[in-house]
Amino acid sequence: MAKAEHNNVTLGMVRDSLIRQEDTIVYSLIERARFPLNPPTYDPSYASIPGFGGSLLEFFVKQTEAVQAKAGRYDNPEEHPFFPDNLPPSLVPHYKYPEVLHPAAMSININKLIWDMYFNKLLPSFVSPGDDGNYALTAARDLECLQAISRRIHYGKLVAEVKFRDERKDYEPAIRAQIYSDKFVDVYKR
Repeated sequence: MAKAEHNNVTLGMVRDSLIRQEDTIVYSLIERARFPLNPPTYDPSYASIPGFGGSLLEFFVKQTEAVQAKAGRYDNPEEHPFFPDNLPPSLVPHYKYPEVLHPAAMSININKLIWDMYFNKLLPSFVSPGDDGNYALTAARDLECLQAISRRIHYGKLVAEVKFRDERKDYEPAIRAQIYSDKFVDVYKR
């Protein structure tokens, strides 16, 4: 990517995107709250899907992510699948996204932590207990919430990169000190 293109991403642009992403999260949570918990959605013994051993939710997410991967969703550096193993390749031409993130940041995917937080803490805090039988819709709304939350959290990598790029002289000493401290402590512990 050309340096000028890299410098086009500003903190103001990032802030605007964050606001839109937060609106998307709020809306998706409101839509999910229309349904009770619907426990069979998460019970691996409920659906008995031939050739699949997980819950209806896991089946729904894996199948949806497979279709989205074929359509190129995960070629976008802002998108991260919850089940990245064995996703099919994109069937559409690749778009050349700007390379704003450091390669190490590109490899970070904390969706396992997001999944656990969503189902163990967040979801029980805002949906009512109960079962209305709308399991497929429940799974669809859960996936919308998960993807919106994931995108927002992973977008934090871009925030950090833009801040670092804009104020490199302020951040480099702290980074060097942390690297030195980590190496010194590691050598000292040996």
